[in-house]
Formats: sequence, C-alpha cells, structure tokens
Amino acid sequence: MLKNHTLFSQDILYLKADINYTEFYMNNGKKFTSSFTLKRYAEDERLKDFLRVNKSYLVNRKYIEDCRCRYKDLRIYLTNGDEIKVSRRRRMAVQESLQINTSVSLVD
Repeated sequence: MLKNHTLFSQDILYLKADINYTEFYMNNGKKFTSSFTLKRYAEDERLKDFLRVNKSYLVNRKYIEDCRCRYKDLRIYLTNGDEIKVSRRRRMAVQESLQINTSVSLVD
C-alpha cells in the first residue's frame, strides 16, 4: 500500500485502475497500490501532465515513446516497453493532446 511513501509525478510511468484501488507503476520498476480510485487521481492538479487514455489507465506523457495507428486502433508505447490501447472514445482527444496526425495508417 501507499501509506508512508512519497511519490513524485516525474517518477510515475502510469496509473492503472484495479476496481476501487489504483496501482502506481514507477520508472524504476516498482509498483505501489493506493486505496483511492483512478478518477480521484485523474482530477488531481498535481497530475495535470498525465493523459487518460482509457477507463483503466492514466499515463505520464513524459514516458510516451511512440504511438501507432492501425486501422482505427491506436496504441501507446512507453519507454519501459509497455503497450496501452487507447479507447475509441478517447482516441481523438489523445491524438490532439499528443499532436498526432489524425490520418489512420492501414499497416504498422
């Protein structure tokens, strides 16, 4: 649990929802769990540089290495190698936020 830990936003790769808990994935490979929901963290001003890519993930823009479109499927690749799918509902907002060309490629 996250009890006596101080986490700095620049060290967080992403946050992942797990029912009523939130898992923090750190750039050093560690993982912490909080008893607060992802929604609460999404509204936190200290995490303003994070991007909500789907209902389960809040991603630190600093660690986004690449984005790839295939047909209408957009995926974000992080510096640690993790791949996160962007939801259909958030696709346009993510593309605009990351200033990605909105044309869709047919192949990788």
